[in-house]
Amino acid sequence: NKMPADIVTTEQLRNILDITNNMDRNSRRWVENASWYPKMQDSHYGRIAQIYLESRLRYGDYHFLRYGHRRRLAKKFLVTAEEVEDLLGGRKTLELEEGVGGSTWPSVPPTTNGEYGRVKPSRLHMC
Repeated sequence: NKMPADIVTTEQLRNILDITNNMDRNSRRWVENASWYPKMQDSHYGRIAQIYLESRLRYGDYHFLRYGHRRRLAKKFLVTAEEVEDLLGGRKTLELEEGVGGSTWPSVPPTTNGEYGRVKPSRLHMC
C-alpha cells in the first residue's frame, strides 16, 4: 500500500515548517549577533598600515622588520627608508608610473558574491 507522491502528510508539512522557521530564526540571530563583524573587520583592516607604522615607531626598524619577516607581512610594510629613496630615485611621490599595459598596481580577483568579508557564516558553512 504505497501512498501517491502528490500527497503531503502532516509530518512532512511540519518538517518543512520547522526547517523554514529554523532558517528564519538563524538569520535573525546572525543579524542580531554577528552582522557587526564585517563592518568592524573593514575598520580594522583599514587601520593595518597605521598600526604597523605605530609599531615600527615604537619598537624600531630592527625589531619590526624581524617581526615582519617572521610573520611574512606584505612587502609594502617591510620597506626601509633607504629602499624608498632608491625606489623613488628623483621623484617626489610614491605614485608608480603607468606601465605599457596600464597600471602597475595589482588587481583584486573577483569573488563569488562580489564582496570581501561580507559572507554570512551560515552561507559559508551551511549551518
